[in-house]
Amino acid sequence: MRVLFLFHHPFATLGGGVAEYLYHLPKALKQLGIESIIYTGEKTEKKLSGPEQLPNGILGYSGPSITPGFFKSKKKLRILLDLCQQEKIDLIHAQSTYRNGYTALQVKKQLNIPYVITSHIDILGANTRRINRKKVQQRCQTILQQAAAVTHVAPLMAETSHQLYDTREKSTIIANGIDLPTWQGYQKMPEQDYFIAISRLVRQKGFDVLINAYAELRQRGIDTSFVIAGGGPDETLFQNQVKQLGLTLITDYNPSMPLPKASVIFTGTVQGDTKKKLIAQSQLALFAPQPKLSDEAFGIVQLEAMAAAKPLIASDIIATRYLQSLGTQSILVTADDPEAWANEILRLLKNADLRKQMGELNLKNAARFDWLTIAEEYKKVYLDSTSPAK
Repeated sequence: MRVLFLFHHPFATLGGGVAEYLYHLPKALKQLGIESIIYTGEKTEKKLSGPEQLPNGILGYSGPSITPGFFKSKKKLRILLDLCQQEKIDLIHAQSTYRNGYTALQVKKQLNIPYVITSHIDILGANTRRINRKKVQQRCQTILQQAAAVTHVAPLMAETSHQLYDTREKSTIIANGIDLPTWQGYQKMPEQDYFIAISRLVRQKGFDVLINAYAELRQRGIDTSFVIAGGGPDETLFQNQVKQLGLTLITDYNPSMPLPKASVIFTGTVQGDTKKKLIAQSQLALFAPQPKLSDEAFGIVQLEAMAAAKPLIASDIIATRYLQSLGTQSILVTADDPEAWANEILRLLKNADLRKQMGELNLKNAARFDWLTIAEEYKKVYLDSTSPAK
């Protein structure tokens, strides 16, 4: 079987959970005998570029992005149709309902290639106003109706999708994955005196709440440091908050140097070995999305904490309760309550046995999210979607 993954952003802009997904899932599928090709669209592109071998060893193409609308660009669509025929594509896997699902629908109309939708945040009203338009909703309904199958990374996405068009009879919840083999050995690294939050630096991720919680901990005499890993548009805002609270701010992070005590340390964007070490050597990890500002569908940092054998403190939201039901050892708190965060952080800092117990269970339960296990679930969906009965 040959599967074409559709995503409407260029390779260079891919980041976060989507990048992890498009890197690891096709790789794991290859071990199961399924060949993948990735097509990313660009608004300004007029011709096909590729193939190029991506870092995961999968072939990738870049070409025109097809925008939903009454008037469809036949020229742009023809480029994609020719690619599907050239690569002998059996199934299209669209990453998002609206843009990529629309593109997959147009290919199905022309070539009768079935498609699978994986819902993304483009259907969450708190994240995009576009989905509130009647015309957009009508297009999504048609896209979902014509899909051979629909998958969702979490119940929140399933519920939101079903409100647009009920596809329960052909829907499956398949969680995000984690590349467990690459974390081997990190779990045995000794703890250092800090806790960590890692994500894109935007207010929706709750860093302002966590900084206020850290200020409360400092007032209680705690000199364990707080590491904030990641980059984003609100980084300066958070650094100014640290200064205004009179906390020690560190911005010249150096992975080869010991971390200072009693400080808020901004590391910038971290990847690979540096990222794994930072999580693995922390005493605990924090995940603080703010439901009043945006919806969080999953949160890959939860799986990273599990793979590193770390305990987790997280906002009490649908996404974190879902992962708890699958084995994540996390303490859930009211998302926007700094005192509640401070209380639970302090409780874990003072209880090494509890940290170890939660961490060991997290590592054990992380096997449920290994990418090969996740790929097996997608393979079943693919085979059902291309069966003669469909």
